[in-house]
Amino acid sequence: MTSEQSPHNGNAAGPSEPLTQEGNGLSGRVKGSAARFDWRESFKHLLFAVVCGVAGGFGSILLCLFVDAMRSVFVRNTWLIWLLPVAGLLELLLYKMFRIPLGETTESVIARMRHGRTVRGLLAPGIFLTTGMSILAGGSVGKEAGALQMGASLGATIAKPFKLHDVLRVQEGAAEDRSMHSYAASMGMAATFSALFFAPLGSCMLVLEFMRFSELRYVASMLIGCFVAYFIARHFGIGDLICTVPIPEFTWRAVGICLVIGVACAVAGSIFALCIRLLQNTTMQIVRNYYLWVVVGGLIMATLVSVFGWWRLTGSGGEMLNHMLAQPNVSWDFAIKGLLTFICLGFWFKGGEIMPSLCIGGLLGGACFAMTGSSPQMGVAVGALCFLAAFNRCPVSAFLLGCEIFGWGMAPFLAVGVAVSFMFGYPAGMYGASIDLLMTSGWRKFVLRQHRRAMENAANHDPDLFDYVLSATTAFKKATDRTRVFADPWIAEHQREHEEHMQERMEREEKRRADVRRAQRAPAKPHHPEAPTRPAQSANANGTQEREPKTK
Repeated sequence: MTSEQSPHNGNAAGPSEPLTQEGNGLSGRVKGSAARFDWRESFKHLLFAVVCGVAGGFGSILLCLFVDAMRSVFVRNTWLIWLLPVAGLLELLLYKMFRIPLGETTESVIARMRHGRTVRGLLAPGIFLTTGMSILAGGSVGKEAGALQMGASLGATIAKPFKLHDVLRVQEGAAEDRSMHSYAASMGMAATFSALFFAPLGSCMLVLEFMRFSELRYVASMLIGCFVAYFIARHFGIGDLICTVPIPEFTWRAVGICLVIGVACAVAGSIFALCIRLLQNTTMQIVRNYYLWVVVGGLIMATLVSVFGWWRLTGSGGEMLNHMLAQPNVSWDFAIKGLLTFICLGFWFKGGEIMPSLCIGGLLGGACFAMTGSSPQMGVAVGALCFLAAFNRCPVSAFLLGCEIFGWGMAPFLAVGVAVSFMFGYPAGMYGASIDLLMTSGWRKFVLRQHRRAMENAANHDPDLFDYVLSATTAFKKATDRTRVFADPWIAEHQREHEEHMQERMEREEKRRADVRRAQRAPAKPHHPEAPTRPAQSANANGTQEREPKTK
């Protein structure tokens, strides 16, 4: 049994205490530990998962319809690119009206969830409207990270009337509140992303990796919410539909090309994430004025797109990714798309970075495959997920997303590419916390302090491969230990009853053997079944025996 103390019984059995101990002590401990599991609370968690799945599914559908409509308006009226600075100002004013921090990003929302703080309810309508504004004015942002923020806000809002508690009752007070805040936001985030990408397994794993597996014990309810949202979105057929590719034959040459793509995406994805963080930190160190920077970024973006004619590279990049999967070509479009996304996100425009990163990785992977003389379609698919793994430092979810989007036949190629991209990538992902790159350390001390800061971040927030496996193992062990709190009392009770039953059987067997031994030691009495039975005789006063009179 576990050495943790029960909230209902202060004394808990130690790890060295035998489970077969008899008496009231064991019975009290078993009942106290068994009371940890709350069946009514488990039903509330199940109902909460279903409601989150429904809300996340329909929320994703509305987001897709709204953003796609804004994109269609921009395609027909490209002059709206010059209103991008105005759109940025309106986004900030809307956030100020909703009392949301002007610098709120997906990273800050994830950091809030990791620390167990509640996510604002007005963040859902805020990111919904501002993402559409950015797309309407030609910004190079996506709706996927917006869906993550909206889902976290929906989950936190839906959880309030449920008043959720820990099912196993291993936490109380402030610790339980922090855990429930993280769990509720994680549930909504996973469900909404699952509906958007039609990928329940990859979405659940993505959120678990964001949370560093702290919510692993709730993986069952999270999967329920993800599948409910997935079936709703699949029924309506509204989401990010990505074309599939023909699965090539498994050859060592294809594996080698996946290695090349993995290394290239590791370098490009790391640079892309670091540059966005660097630009954001630089702007805040120069002048801490978000209104100024969205105007500057909007003007730079409008000028570059108008002068060079990069109209098709605006937006989220989903259309371009599907075009590359259908008709791949070799170009420098991946660098241009990365530059435009870097400007929009670095200058604090609202929107997501996941679909642009998939588009950049697909363009880069297609170029790598075309240079080797092989079919570039698989290169686009592998490159998209490799770039995502290097960009957000979440390799398992990148692998699962790729398998659910392109088919499980791509699993060997995705496994090789994603593993290489994650191992060779910089240990500071886009969603890491406390990454102060240039401005916080100063120009003189940048070279001397940069390596130490990166290593500290790798140890605390964005682990390397060994730390990643260790973190997942530790979280799994913690979830197993908490499950044992519920399972151990029944195991102990069953073992005690079994031993009592065996003891009773042994006593009955010993008694039977004793009766057999006594019967064997007693003198044997002659028995003649064929002889007639003589009537009993009684002795008279003289000592002679008399026959009893016969009865008629």
